[in-house]
Amino acid sequence: MKQHDLVGSDILNIRRFFAFIGVYIVLISQFLVFSQPADEAFFLPPYTWLAGIGVLILVTSQIMPEFSFLKRWSDSFIFTERVFWVLAGTLFSALAMLATYFFAIFTRVNYIPVITVWLLGVACYVYAFLPSMDSSVIKPSALAWFKENRTEILLILFITLLAFAVRFYKLGGLPRVLDGDEGAVGLAAQNTINGLLTNPFATWDNFGAIYLQLINFSFKVFGVTPFGLRLLPAIGGVLAVPCIYLLGRSIGGARIGLLAAFLVAFSHSHIHYSRIASVAYIQGTWLAPLELYFLWSGLKKRVTWRTALGGALLAVHISVYLTAQVVAGMLVVFTLVGFIFYRDWFKQRLSQMSAFWGGFVVTMLPSAMFIYLQPNEFFARLGNDGTFQSGWLELTMQSTGQSAVEILVGRVMHAFLSLIYFPAIDFYGSPAPMLSMISTTMFLAGLGIALWRLRNPAYLLLYGYFWGATVAIGVFALPPSADSYRMLMAMPSAMIMAAIGLDEILKMFGLGWEQKRQAYVVSTSIVLSSLVVFNLWTYYADFVGRCRFAENTAGRFASYLGSQIYEIDNQQQIYLLSDAVFIHGTHPSTSFLSRSRSVINVPELLDTFNPISNEVLIAPPSRIEELEVWARAHPGGDLHYQYDCDVEMLLMYVVP
Repeated sequence: MKQHDLVGSDILNIRRFFAFIGVYIVLISQFLVFSQPADEAFFLPPYTWLAGIGVLILVTSQIMPEFSFLKRWSDSFIFTERVFWVLAGTLFSALAMLATYFFAIFTRVNYIPVITVWLLGVACYVYAFLPSMDSSVIKPSALAWFKENRTEILLILFITLLAFAVRFYKLGGLPRVLDGDEGAVGLAAQNTINGLLTNPFATWDNFGAIYLQLINFSFKVFGVTPFGLRLLPAIGGVLAVPCIYLLGRSIGGARIGLLAAFLVAFSHSHIHYSRIASVAYIQGTWLAPLELYFLWSGLKKRVTWRTALGGALLAVHISVYLTAQVVAGMLVVFTLVGFIFYRDWFKQRLSQMSAFWGGFVVTMLPSAMFIYLQPNEFFARLGNDGTFQSGWLELTMQSTGQSAVEILVGRVMHAFLSLIYFPAIDFYGSPAPMLSMISTTMFLAGLGIALWRLRNPAYLLLYGYFWGATVAIGVFALPPSADSYRMLMAMPSAMIMAAIGLDEILKMFGLGWEQKRQAYVVSTSIVLSSLVVFNLWTYYADFVGRCRFAENTAGRFASYLGSQIYEIDNQQQIYLLSDAVFIHGTHPSTSFLSRSRSVINVPELLDTFNPISNEVLIAPPSRIEELEVWARAHPGGDLHYQYDCDVEMLLMYVVP
């Protein structure tokens, strides 16, 4: 009697293929059923017949006879294990793409099955390139690997722990206020439970819906609070440390990786953007290095599953923030330049590079469907802030008389200088540039050394990473004042170059690791200790300690107003003594912090206004004195001040 079990069968590959087709058809039927409203008029739900066909194919796959032609087909290339898993990954991702389309039509809001199938597709694609379990290459045990690398592992864990400490210290309370964009992000995150943003592959102002949904999950766990809002940026800031270490190590070795990780761990600008939710560029400082690490390590070692995973991560990055678009564009150029100028090296790694872009395309399918259906939403930021789309370039050419080339070169130079020279104002407010003077010196040295080493493809990737981000910001993004925080995209590459610069400078001075290890350790310790002191003082003392965050007094007042409103009993009517500057409703941070509590603006003088008992009057800085005078004339109520770094920011009076 013949055995038709999968194990040991001569037509194993064909059985597996038809079993998958059966399961896939059942999945399609379930998505079609789920995407339509339930109807009691049907004896069976729609598309039940399709599920029946799928089950029939699944069962048939296990009982089909082992004909000789089936045995020949089973051994052919199209039924091999790798082809099967690549096909399975592609079909799962395509199913997720179609499901997002049908769910959007029928306004379904639970996309967990879609995400599950999508992730299955990614897993199948990467699994296709994993080495065989029966490989003759014996891998060392995890314990042996740890013993061999324990010093390095413990060092990077210690640096990551320090990064965690400086990013999570009083996370919800420092900075003391939210800026308007943080409030807008918080409100958008709460709107992911219905409407367009229930689709995890949608975007809002180039924030990926997946990212916003994770923020909303944080709200459910930690409450709708500044801490809940800022949790994901802080996590992203911490993750950047080991990810930059991995990329730096794969390019320049362990010392470069550790130095780069330490530099980013205590960068004052990286700490700041890890502690606010206004922009999501901070997520690109761990996602992009991780993507590039898997790409480069896979190319260097010719390990295909690594590059496949790198491509998949880049597509996931698309659903987080727009920084992925810049990385994707840079890697297209890197691929073309590599095949032109490093042809012999790249030809040997053609399969790895193909797996990378294959992983990107397969994982990108659901996002591609959203882009096709909502192109204006996906490209909204370019339309509003784009150099070309907004008409800014033409207007600047007319007003200055300069050519387009002169203006764009100037913009690229401005973006570059925003990293090392111009103060970081937008969404920050620090008088210091993104990099300190010492870090800049190290970075410029590393920039030159990396240029000298461009014959090595690793440095081509590093150089492309930095200049790709810098040129993209300078050429395509506005306004120039925003260059500083956008240059976060280039910071990981800058930190790796700074690490290379420090390492090479010490070597040139005769204090290199191979020459004099004790002198090397002492020298780097002095430099890094100085940077720790400077960066922590710059952020915690000179910036947060002096209440510099938010664009102006009105922006800071909006947060104090929202927090104060939230503490007031819901039964009490609230009035804001408004004027031309301080008006309720101008800053989303007020709505977020107050949970959208209503407030009535009162622009007229208090003497002409007659509030009743237990109503609440709130005065901004410009009208505090007026409310104080009125309160003296109407004593008996509760008077409460709010201070912003010893400056009176708000006065509340509960009418007696």
